[in-house]
Amino acid sequence: MERKTFYRVLLAIVLVLTVVYTLGIMGVIPFQWSYYITIFMIILFFYLRLDKRWED
Repeated sequence: MERKTFYRVLLAIVLVLTVVYTLGIMGVIPFQWSYYITIFMIILFFYLRLDKRWED
């Protein structure tokens, strides 16, 4: 998959997860979901940073 397409798909996923995270904070859905989304976002952040460093 081309990098630009990958980032667009990733952006769409992150936006949806942000809405789900907010609903978890508000108590509409179980907070446990927000917890796992936070862990996913942290792992994604480190993956993208390392990927960028390996690229250079």
